[in-house]
Amino acid sequence: MGVGRNGAEGRSRRGDSPGHRGYPAELASFRGFSAPPLARGRTVVRDWAIYAFEPEMDTRETLQVLFCDLCNTSVPLSDVQSGAAVQHAGKTVGSCCLSVLRTPAANGAASGSPATSQRPGSEGRVLSLGVVLLGAIAVSVLFLDFRLGEAEDRSALRLTRLGENLKAQADVVQDTSVKLDALASRADLDRIEGALTAMQAAGEQDSARVRELGAGLEAANASLRALQTAVQRLEAAKPDYGPAFDDVRRQLQEMSASMSDLLAKPRAAVSPATGGGEAMDAPKAPEADGTGLPAALAHQVRRLADADEGTRFEAVDELLRSKDVRVLPGLLPMAKDPDAFVRRLVVEGLKDFASKESVDTLLVALADPEQIVRSSAWLSLKALTKQDLPFDAAQNREARQKAQAKWQEWWDKNRATFGG
Repeated sequence: MGVGRNGAEGRSRRGDSPGHRGYPAELASFRGFSAPPLARGRTVVRDWAIYAFEPEMDTRETLQVLFCDLCNTSVPLSDVQSGAAVQHAGKTVGSCCLSVLRTPAANGAASGSPATSQRPGSEGRVLSLGVVLLGAIAVSVLFLDFRLGEAEDRSALRLTRLGENLKAQADVVQDTSVKLDALASRADLDRIEGALTAMQAAGEQDSARVRELGAGLEAANASLRALQTAVQRLEAAKPDYGPAFDDVRRQLQEMSASMSDLLAKPRAAVSPATGGGEAMDAPKAPEADGTGLPAALAHQVRRLADADEGTRFEAVDELLRSKDVRVLPGLLPMAKDPDAFVRRLVVEGLKDFASKESVDTLLVALADPEQIVRSSAWLSLKALTKQDLPFDAAQNREARQKAQAKWQEWWDKNRATFGG
């Protein structure tokens, strides 16, 4: 719905909304209401044309609304027709103000004073005077309203120009800030580009060094492969002297045995009195020591005290090969030899000597500082005693001591009957 004057849509010069000063509150209920424009030096016309617009329709309904020029209150047409409101010289006075204007005349008539009695036509003159006074007041109000509107327009224009200036200055400041940011960013980019260039150059130098190192490594690998090939060829061409050494050792043992046999045979003695007559019995060959060992084994026993560990190793090996229990008194102390290889050879060979002393020595060897000696002692114990008690030579000291204690416990119970 739109509200207009004389068939045209009306809009307030000051942008007033429904209910603004000087306009009736009754029109605020109409949807889409807008105030009519004000004219300089002219009286506000209070007749409004209210149009009802329907979608896709061109029909109009016209409704005339009157307002009291004194209190700006809407005046129904029914009040004008009934006399409750008065229209005179284009002015309208509603029933709300008309009753107030008529009050002095009513009071004078009630008092009966001849001086205050109304003469014919006095009501019309008073009404005309009131209308003129109201018109003057209305013109003054309109003038002041117009001047206020102009002041507001000037203020609005100034504010608009000020806003435009501020916006222009803000645009200049923003443009300057963007340019400064662009300058700073360009400097940063130049600095970053320089750093990247330096890094690229350093990377190229590093790459060249890496390539040089790679070439050196390739050459070293080639030399190493050639050396490995040469070593493999030498190993393939190296003769195996092991069988020859075994053969020489066997021959030496045979020769030693032959010499022992020769020494053990009696020699014939010639009597000087007979001059080569009757032969006498030769004396027996002396033993090497008081143990009754052959001379060859006695010689090996003496070699056990040599300062060279290689000599001691060979002597132990010869004595173990003999499997003569008479060599045990010389072999058993060698289980504590300073050289680990000599100790290992002793405990490994004691499995062939079934004696209580051998078991005692092997039980002590379970605590040897070298793992290889401990492992050999355990294997010899198993072979000698036919027992399968657990023992791990690679375990920690506490675990080994527990396993050794179990072996010792078994041996304490069976030592008296062992070998019987």
